[in-house]
Amino acid sequence: MANKVAVYSGTRNVYPQMYTSLKSLLINNEMDRVYLMIEDDDFPYPIPENVMTVNVSKQVFFLPGSPNYNTPYSYMELMRCALGFILPNEKVVLWLDIDTIINENISDLFDTNMDGFLYAGAVETHKSSGIFTYVNVGVLLCNLDLLRESNKEASMIAFLNEYEFTWPGQDVINLLCQGGIRQISSEYNANQWTLPCSRPKVIHYAAMKSNDYCRHWAYRKYDHLKLPLEEVKTDESKD
Repeated sequence: MANKVAVYSGTRNVYPQMYTSLKSLLINNEMDRVYLMIEDDDFPYPIPENVMTVNVSKQVFFLPGSPNYNTPYSYMELMRCALGFILPNEKVVLWLDIDTIINENISDLFDTNMDGFLYAGAVETHKSSGIFTYVNVGVLLCNLDLLRESNKEASMIAFLNEYEFTWPGQDVINLLCQGGIRQISSEYNANQWTLPCSRPKVIHYAAMKSNDYCRHWAYRKYDHLKLPLEEVKTDESKD
């Protein structure tokens, strides 16, 4: 059984949504580790011992003034293109956008064979063609070992610092990693652009404003639930 490791990234204004997504993940899955890439040393909500915060506010990959730094999605969206550098000890991780709800057990996704593949994601049909496959990167398996070996992330960081993209992290991954992306079922990333599925395991409120997706049943289902773990890290427990 492969290690089950996930990562989120977000600015302070989306911490509440990140926490709800995190709760949906942990309630339905036994995770080995989860990383929260945030702008602070501490997360303002109680988190289990297997959830770790990574303060990336002083990251040096994407600086103010670079072409994609001040997009509506913020520089934190770009962190998925630097995971091999940020998490040097991890081999394969699952990137989850903060606007996802993990509504079922997704352990089988972590058993995906990533040999020879940099990433694995669900296809966006309207942007794909016979010769070009475009995936949605809101739910993305990332082979950090191969990314480090190929130095692919350095190329993506360089592109993002030189050219402006509509969907920065997503566009550059699809552009530079063609042939190295494995397709996964849209049940792991059900949104308006991936293929319809009858029973989505992961619901992705892609490109929807926070106030809108917070009204949906899947979000409300987990919003007020408490994490089902007895030992949690709080500011008081650190004293």
